[in-house]
Amino acid sequence: MAIYFRHEHPRPFQHELMQDLYAAMQERKNILVQAPTGSGKTDAALSAAITCAKENDLDVFFLTPKISQHRIAVEVVRGIAEKYSLNLRAVDLIGRSHCCIDPSLAGLDNDSFQNVCARKRKKQECFFYANAKGHGRLGEAKAGTRFQAMLGRYGTAKSHHEVIQEGLAEGACPYEWLIKLAAASDVIVADYYHLMIPKIRDMFLSKVKKRVEDSIIIIDEAHNLAHRVRDSLSNTVNTFTFRRMIYEMRSLGLDAGPVEEEFAKWAEKLLGKEKERIISPYSFEEFLASFGLSMDEAVFRLEEAGLEFVEKNNKKSACLRLARFILEWNGEHECVRVLRRKGEFYFLSRRLLDPSPATKVLNQCASAVLMSGTLVPLEMHRDILGLDPERTSLRIYPSPFDKRNVLNVITENLTTRYTRRDVGEYTAIAHKLDSIISNTPGGSAVFFPSYNVLESVIPLMSSENLLVQRSSMKPYEIRQLLKDFKHGGVLCGVQGGSLAEGVDYCDGEIKTVVIVGVALEEMDVEIHALIDYYDEKFGRGWDYGYLYPGTIKALQAAGRARRKESDRVAVVYLDERFKWKKYNWILNREEKIVVTDSPEKEVGRFWAAEKDALHDQIRTKEA
Repeated sequence: MAIYFRHEHPRPFQHELMQDLYAAMQERKNILVQAPTGSGKTDAALSAAITCAKENDLDVFFLTPKISQHRIAVEVVRGIAEKYSLNLRAVDLIGRSHCCIDPSLAGLDNDSFQNVCARKRKKQECFFYANAKGHGRLGEAKAGTRFQAMLGRYGTAKSHHEVIQEGLAEGACPYEWLIKLAAASDVIVADYYHLMIPKIRDMFLSKVKKRVEDSIIIIDEAHNLAHRVRDSLSNTVNTFTFRRMIYEMRSLGLDAGPVEEEFAKWAEKLLGKEKERIISPYSFEEFLASFGLSMDEAVFRLEEAGLEFVEKNNKKSACLRLARFILEWNGEHECVRVLRRKGEFYFLSRRLLDPSPATKVLNQCASAVLMSGTLVPLEMHRDILGLDPERTSLRIYPSPFDKRNVLNVITENLTTRYTRRDVGEYTAIAHKLDSIISNTPGGSAVFFPSYNVLESVIPLMSSENLLVQRSSMKPYEIRQLLKDFKHGGVLCGVQGGSLAEGVDYCDGEIKTVVIVGVALEEMDVEIHALIDYYDEKFGRGWDYGYLYPGTIKALQAAGRARRKESDRVAVVYLDERFKWKKYNWILNREEKIVVTDSPEKEVGRFWAAEKDALHDQIRTKEA
């Protein structure tokens, strides 16, 4: 059977990719795919998955790390259904808090929202929930009629924005409608956490009446998966959390005692002269016991106080945040517990080391596709995620782009190594960036290893129209930054940040990409613990826990400008370390690579050559 594909013809490399994915799905195997950014992976994966699912009565999950990446997947499903007149339905699923239309819950953080929303639903106090789900037989019947009317207008797929608008118009909870749509859909576009976080997965699958064993699961931008799962199952509290908790309890007429002071004393005693250290899980239990509380008692009291505070003030609650932290402190997964001092304040973290207990669920599904433009080394991702080697294929696909349209430049005599970070080095980097930008006929993008380096270099630059990403930017501010960049300028962000991953610059906005430094994590006790853990488990601690994750960020950022076969791009690696073997493995040896201390000259020649070629074409046509 031919594979469903929404465009007239797949490109040659897309055809090979689709055939390989389809074969893996039919054989009920998992496959890890490294294919260049811009090579049409989403179309290929969904085309193969929908075809296989239709033949074998399976469901398809398309999981992404960001809500903004749902749109293209929904468009692919719509296109396939329209072209082949398929009876196909997809849902663009987001979390409950992201689509709530109850104004009384606006502005709450996740902990506060989830607790208050659950209580309102339980007490039958949410008008929107009642209209979408119903209470009692009569209420459920009315809600069902309302949903069926919406479903009749739904078609193949709508974006979550459209469903939210429908919910507003009908006064019905959009999330409950999305859940009902998911139960009635063949393709579910969702976030990683819907299937990768065990507690959420179990509840979610029960609600939508789906089984992992009967599903094809596609993981987009899969290089993010291990990190995202680790972050989702990790948490931190600090001095401010305890201070805020005291304020909340006092506002309710409750006595919290000298918790902040005792937390500081406890932390100071454990740390001594150290800035950070790993502590045992029992240490924090002993701290709570000093107040005459067990872990369970502390959670109960904090949840009660937090819910009361949120309901009275409609503000997020530190009590609820602390309650969740205590509840998860003794979690089953392999973790490291770290106590840190930053100035006068103390931070207590529980950080997950091993995501595989959560992600190895992919071994149970009908087939899993994990794909990215930077999923290298493939063996590392297979090992860290706990995928069965006997059932998992590893495939790397070459770049489909014309090698003559890409220039890679490695800059000598400059670096962001910690031992060289000073005003002199930052000034030299700033001047070199100005020169590269001035030799680029169009937009440039500069990606730094961290916000600290970005904020140290940017003030020293003289280039105009710098569009700078800040660490505290809200999503709408990022969208405005991207909108402004459409009209020109220099986009400045960080490797691994929202501007360097998952954003498609499809209109040729970026001519030159500059990768400033290697985005290695600061070598703290947590990174040491991760290295030690992977060393013991795989014998590859340094590579898996430190070197590869940092270097891959440069590869991801460098791929932002290559979206179409006709795109030309100059990529400047502004750090002498990219000459070294342990970093330059990310470079494509088939493309032009130049090592120089004058990258601006190479960039200028590259773009001048394009200009000369264009003039030759014009003269040929005129002749």
